Order: sequence, then C-alpha cells, then structure tokens
Amino acid sequence: MRLLLLSAVLAFAAGPALAYCPSIPDDASTGYVANQTQLTLCRANELSDRTALKAQELQFQADLQAQSKMLELQFKMQQTFAAASQPPVFVLPKL
Repeated sequence: MRLLLLSAVLAFAAGPALAYCPSIPDDASTGYVANQTQLTLCRANELSDRTALKAQELQFQADLQAQSKMLELQFKMQQTFAAASQPPVFVLPKL
C-alpha cells in the first residue's frame, strides 16, 4: 500500500514542475539560437525525467503485483495446510 501511495505522490507532484520550459528572448549576439538551444535542452531534460518517472512507476507496479501474487500463494498454502492438519473423521457403519 505504501508503494502505491508513494508512486501516486511522485507522479502527481512532479507533473506540473516538469511542464515548464522558459522561453528567453534572443538577440543578434547569440545568433538567435540561444533560445532554441535552451528550449531543446529543457525539453530533453523533461523527457528524461518523465521517462525515469514512468520507469519507476512501472517498477512499483511490478513489485506490487509480485507481492500480491506471493500473498495469494501464501494464503492458498495456509488453507491447504489447515485442511491437511485436521484429524480424519471415521464413520463406522451400524450393524
């Protein structure tokens, strides 16, 4: 449950911050390429951050599914052992 909560917090907290890439006015001294360079680098970093966040989210989901399957398996084993540990009931026919 903690893993799911943590992944949700990370996913929603980082979303708005990643969408901001400032646009700086260019001038002739930079050859009118500084703004596009900064914008390209910002968007590349944003893409990298989102990709890392998505990979982490997928890893959390995989871990959660694995834990769920393990818990289900343990529950089935517990039921099997509980049924096997009960003493047998013998019914003798009446003569």
